[in-house]
Amino acid sequence: MQEINWNNFAAKFNGKEQSSFEWLCYLLFCDEFDKLTGMFRYKNQAGIETEPIEHDGRVIGFQAKYFETNISSNKGKIKDAIKTAKVRNPALDKILFYINREFSESSNKEQKDPKYKIEIEEYASAFGIEIEWRSKSFFESSFVCDRNATIAKHFFSLEKSNVDFIGELIEHTESVLAPIHSNIQFKGTGIKIDRSQTLEELRAKFDECSLVILTGEAGVGKTAIVKDYYDLLRETTPFFVFKAIEFNITNINGLFTNYGSFVFRDFIEEHQVPCPHKGYHFSS
Repeated sequence: MQEINWNNFAAKFNGKEQSSFEWLCYLLFCDEFDKLTGMFRYKNQAGIETEPIEHDGRVIGFQAKYFETNISSNKGKIKDAIKTAKVRNPALDKILFYINREFSESSNKEQKDPKYKIEIEEYASAFGIEIEWRSKSFFESSFVCDRNATIAKHFFSLEKSNVDFIGELIEHTESVLAPIHSNIQFKGTGIKIDRSQTLEELRAKFDECSLVILTGEAGVGKTAIVKDYYDLLRETTPFFVFKAIEFNITNINGLFTNYGSFVFRDFIEEHQVPCPHKGYHFSS
């Protein structure tokens, strides 16, 4: 179980708190509503963070607001988001608001909710929208701290998380492939060999078995094929490239020692979500 430490969050994402908070809330929303392949959104989407979803007869969107000041001071921003969300998405009837702060209790002994919370909810109701608040206490729930402990560790711990680990493996893969060119520049024009048939054969082989060896004479373009294959699958399938010398180890865990105290089990657990293609693709 991961402790939620907002000071760590602010220190780790200094200057990027809002965008990092949006990513955190996106991951939690996707997990809660079983959107394991993500959700469609437009660049700078207004009102809500992504396109709304249909769930149990409701049309639901979400908004993530990281506030440096209390919620009451940002009442206008929340109301503006509600109005914009409804104008852009007429069928929308529920918004989950993720907020990093708590509501203050009303000073009126006859009611718990503060006046500004009631005002926001009544404003939303006039647009036919129900508000569900995911305030600071939500992030301390077992859903976040336990069920999504890996995500929580990345955002609320200063230690390296599995997310950091995989991110560094992706950067390593891209650095290995960066010097490799799969086309030839001639008089300002790019000339590219058509490798589409080879790529389809490679994909078919990986669907049949988990180990495929690509062979050929030096200089025929084996690494270029790997790069093209990586570009083809990088958005949908875990794909990592290592140099052959990196496999000069006595144990598979040694492959990950440069990235922190991670072992092969950490790598496998991070990729247990079903993928469109079987297995993992490694290249050396």
